[in-house]
Amino acid sequence: MAREIPRSIPVGKGGTITPSPLGGPDIVKVVVGPNRNEFLIPRRLLASCEYFRARLDLARGQTGVVIRLEGQCPDMFRLFEHWLSERRGLSKFIDDAESNESCEELHWDLVNLQLFAANIGEAALQDVAMDALQDLYLRCNWEIDPELVKWVYTECDPEASYCLRNLRRWIVAMIAWGMGDKEAGSALETVFGECAGLRGEYDNHLKKVGASHLSIDFKNPQLRLPSNNLRSEERQFGYRQCSFHTHRSAIGQGRCPHARSLSPMMYSPLTDGYVESDSDRSESSSGSRMASPFI
Repeated sequence: MAREIPRSIPVGKGGTITPSPLGGPDIVKVVVGPNRNEFLIPRRLLASCEYFRARLDLARGQTGVVIRLEGQCPDMFRLFEHWLSERRGLSKFIDDAESNESCEELHWDLVNLQLFAANIGEAALQDVAMDALQDLYLRCNWEIDPELVKWVYTECDPEASYCLRNLRRWIVAMIAWGMGDKEAGSALETVFGECAGLRGEYDNHLKKVGASHLSIDFKNPQLRLPSNNLRSEERQFGYRQCSFHTHRSAIGQGRCPHARSLSPMMYSPLTDGYVESDSDRSESSSGSRMASPFI
């Protein structure tokens, strides 16, 4: 999955808003990326996000408004536009990427979408992006991407890395699932040496997994179960629905607040709804661990 990693610039550090003679009072033009791709979005939709509502309030009374996000990725913003309009998951884009053989590009767009969502304060969007990333890895049968590990742990600035802490938790679970045997020991030591903080998070994950009496060899972090119920036998093979969501601590074993509005129309045990906390173990549906991508 080697490719140039896109950089998502926090919107709070670069977003600007200017008047424009184009567009009516109900439409806002958003200019995204260095090539200035244009998106025309209804004002009421943008105003549903607090970040954009605050900026639109500054332009109240103007007949045409342009918001400039030239440090962002247009493909990532297209995912945001879809979510803003539909308030649903992103399975459509996974289907399209699979058909167009562009899953690697979508992978990094989803990572950037999580960071963008964190920067504009949209926790629900962060969770949708995390769900889609899990689904994409499952669909493609991918191992954890070493470039993703390196980017999150060594190249992100501290603020961005903190915003991606749920992604970090998932990365740790993926590494433990794919590298938790003796044969991968030397590769693990290399990764720990390169990525500050990873060893501590990994050891903490193993400790919690051990307390849950489940096997780390089988519990697959790509699999999201349709429930947060700790008593479910399915959790031997996947993670509770909200394990990698922003509200994971608050929701406990309760119903995911996004379940109705963001889940796909049809439930599939392989692609829908279950994520588990880092205290649960990772199992694959086939019962076998992936080979380590670091060896």
